[in-house]
Amino acid sequence: MPRLDGGPRACSAMLRMAASRVALGLGLVAIGWMSLRPVGDTVLDRVVRASGNGYLHLPAYAILAALFVLVLGRSPRRVLASGITATAYGWALEIAQLAAPTRHFNLRGLAFDAAGAGFACLVVLILRRWVHPRRSSSAPR
Repeated sequence: MPRLDGGPRACSAMLRMAASRVALGLGLVAIGWMSLRPVGDTVLDRVVRASGNGYLHLPAYAILAALFVLVLGRSPRRVLASGITATAYGWALEIAQLAAPTRHFNLRGLAFDAAGAGFACLVVLILRRWVHPRRSSSAPR
């Protein structure tokens, strides 16, 4: 297998980015499917109802925002863009539920989508600052 111009490190970085994009795509599809599929009386539906429908939004959109961070980057602006994008996706799905016969629009879902994405972004920013503290102001950036 021929090496890429950047050598093994560049190849490893490209593989990580490809894996991040695949994971993000799978996350988008999984959340979209769970949000828009018809609700019935399956085992999955009973588990979701027992856990409280809205509370599953928190971890789902936290994971989605974290996947966006992996793809877009960890600068504060990109973390903010990741949170906004994950939240917008959740809100679009919530609006799309208006057309689904067994689903309904829910303001609590909107709030939990934003809270989950916001929590993940806050954790990323805190960890970023903790793992990579700023250099002193006299050091070159």
